[in-house]
Amino acid sequence: MSGFGLDSLVVGSADPKRKALLKGPQSRNWTSFIEAITADGRVLTPGIIFKGKELQKQWFLTEFGKIADWHYITSPNGWTDNHIAIEWLERVYLPQTRPADASDARLIILDGHGSHATDAWMATCF
Repeated sequence: MSGFGLDSLVVGSADPKRKALLKGPQSRNWTSFIEAITADGRVLTPGIIFKGKELQKQWFLTEFGKIADWHYITSPNGWTDNHIAIEWLERVYLPQTRPADASDARLIILDGHGSHATDAWMATCF
């Protein structure tokens, strides 16, 4: 959840010299993250899902230029769905895990979310 409360987590730079922005208590919304790490330790570009219809410029601070290449998308509730799962698979996972030898296989271990069991997900993977 983004916003401000008694217990808060803030997404931002790990650099202690950089500051993070906390908005007031009226700005609470769900924000979901899609994360993946390869077997050899590479961290893939995360998917960030904001609640809303369109990405808003005020959600992004110029100080966070290091995370400009993250994959951002919106959904009505801030959660993933079948469309978002396919988009992340096509734009992030498949390109960033493409083996040097096209005959090599890839293994993706999933958490059982319903979006991973659709025909479209399976067709995209194969």
